[in-house]
Amino acid sequence: MPTKVTADGLAQLKKGIKDGGIGNLYVFYGPESYLKEYYLQEVIKLLVDDTFRMFNLEVFEGKALTPELLSNAIEGCPAMAERKVVVVKDFDLYKPPAGMQEALPTLLTDLPEYICLIFYYDILELKQDKRLKIHTLLSKNACFVEFSERSERELIDWVRRRFRALGKGIDDETCSYFLFLCGHSMTQLITETEKAAAFSTLEYITQYHIDSVCTRVLDAVIFDLTDAIADRSFSKAISIFEDLIAQKNDEIQIFSSIMRHLQRLYAAKLASQAQNGERILLEISGTRSSYYARKLIGAARGLSLGWLRKAILSAAETDAALKSSSADKQKLVEFMLLNMATGFEG
Repeated sequence: MPTKVTADGLAQLKKGIKDGGIGNLYVFYGPESYLKEYYLQEVIKLLVDDTFRMFNLEVFEGKALTPELLSNAIEGCPAMAERKVVVVKDFDLYKPPAGMQEALPTLLTDLPEYICLIFYYDILELKQDKRLKIHTLLSKNACFVEFSERSERELIDWVRRRFRALGKGIDDETCSYFLFLCGHSMTQLITETEKAAAFSTLEYITQYHIDSVCTRVLDAVIFDLTDAIADRSFSKAISIFEDLIAQKNDEIQIFSSIMRHLQRLYAAKLASQAQNGERILLEISGTRSSYYARKLIGAARGLSLGWLRKAILSAAETDAALKSSSADKQKLVEFMLLNMATGFEG
């Protein structure tokens, strides 16, 4: 059936799955891979019977897609079924190859009612350009379903359900710590909940269980690194930095995380001096975690505005050197950390 386009694509998709009213053109995109894959499989499960799966489900990689392949997939009728699903992964609808650019408008305008065509952005990021004709066409005919990161409250409820299914309990505060340490990717959180649940011999999860077996995301490790710098423990900071390098993290990626964290600490220092500081910090730092915001404000209390300004200036100078110099990147970052740990004394 033709896709009835609404503003909230995810709500429309959920309703379509619940009512059996799946449309015929969707664009799945956004950073939350777990939900994206989950709802793709829900659509497939609803429309494609396992017996004739090989006939009624076709999946293409965007780089290999040609007008002929897509046309044949769309025009090929379903076998012993009412619907057929065609999935195209990581195809740039807004910058298609020349041949596809000419064919797309015709192929997408009058899709057969039996087709459910899904453009699925996994590795490739969807960059919409409202100036293009293809966007006008998609806006009229496609349901854009964005899978964004869940809010902290949504993730806490979801993680608690995951632990409950594994026979373990966890309170909200410990769950907030778990999200701070392990990040907000639902795909990654599934693995980490299983690790913590398997490690715990109790009926509930504590910070000890999380610290013992869970993998820290880069932002959480950077917190430890900047805490070490603030304590003027250069050796500890360098040890953390070298561990990150040994784990195959790129120097530029690590440096960018340090710089972003310093900027957030500076914002936290200013926010702590204002009313509703936590709310303000959430808005200006782009984080969804109130636990992270509270931790930032707590860390910023032990730092002076003067030190933070110097740290950010030093990071800016290091950034310029990393971009313009052929010097050893690791040494440049280590020199910046040394300056910070010694309080910029000389």
